[in-house]
Formats: sequence, structure tokens, C-alpha cells
Amino acid sequence: MRTALLLTTLALTSACGPGAGARCSTPSAIECAGSTTVLTCEGGQWVGHPCPGCSGQTCDWKGAQVGAPCPRFAATYGTCNYDGRLIGCYWSDFTDAGTFVESACPACVAGKSLEELGRCSGGRCSCQ
Repeated sequence: MRTALLLTTLALTSACGPGAGARCSTPSAIECAGSTTVLTCEGGQWVGHPCPGCSGQTCDWKGAQVGAPCPRFAATYGTCNYDGRLIGCYWSDFTDAGTFVESACPACVAGKSLEELGRCSGGRCSCQ
């Protein structure tokens, strides 16, 4: 009985993927660690970041709150919280940190991301 419980626990633990602080070898790799945490491979180890909705290797930033921290890889992301208003990740190399900010975006339609609206190409998104 104990052996079966131990094997089940090990199987569940290994199925959950990496955890923050664990070693990684692919720079900029992205993995979810649960439904509200996204991990990125930075400097040889996994670093955790809050994510409103995480699945597999994708963070759905809809629901991000103004003032919440954001990782560098989200710096080009934007989601429309209202018509004409965008919540996007502003990344500063000066402080080596990112924060979600709200700004005007004429192309915004409430509840859609800029990607969904076809406003992104070549790794850049536009509100124009």
C-alpha cells in the first residue's frame, strides 16, 4: 500500500513539470506551473511570474490588473479592458522590471487582445 502511494505521488509530482528555482537549459523557454503561475527560463533556472490563466506553455494575460508585475516576455502583449483602453506590459530595462499599465488604444475592443484583433505582426503590436 505504501509503495503504491509513493509511486502515485512521484508520478503526480513529475507530471506537474518544473518549479521555480529548478535548473533549466533552454533560455526564454516558457512553462506553466499551475493555472496561475508561468515560469520562464532565465539564467539557467526557472523563474515564476503571476499569470491570470496559464495552460501548457501559454499565459492568457486577460484579467491582468493595472500595477501587477509582468515578465519581460510579455512586453509586447496587450489586452483591451474597455473599448479604446489597453492594459499592456511596460518593461523597463533601466529597472529590469515590468508592470501592467493602462493606456489609450483606439483599436481596442473590450475583452479582446491585440493579437485577436489582428494588430500584431513581426513581434510588435499596434493600437493604430
